[in-house]
Amino acid sequence: MNGSLKGKILATLETRAHAVKIAELEALLGTPNAAQTARLNLFFGPTVIGERNFVKALELNLDRALLGGHEIIFQRAFVPDEHLHVEMRLADYSEKNGMQFGTIETRFATPYGEEIQVQTTTFIERMPA
Repeated sequence: MNGSLKGKILATLETRAHAVKIAELEALLGTPNAAQTARLNLFFGPTVIGERNFVKALELNLDRALLGGHEIIFQRAFVPDEHLHVEMRLADYSEKNGMQFGTIETRFATPYGEEIQVQTTTFIERMPA
């Protein structure tokens, strides 16, 4: 993981909360609250730009990495087919006991800047011996 990227934007993306994807997720969940849940959990922040692109942007070595935590702060649910502006940055980075800790912050907003949700994801990577 490249700690020198701390505070920097790793990627931005313009996409949509595709109604068909919301419907697919709702069907997969199959619970009484599936419609509401699908509109909240449509994306996993770090991979919204594609796993390969995320790994490359952060210079993460997946052979030595693991997911340390994931948090979502919701302002509201996604609206089917609404346009989204996504920004991902390395919010924090530290090293301790031969490990690297990187916190990725992924912000989902409307093109007009209305925040929809913020996902904070921590990755831990063992440093080379």
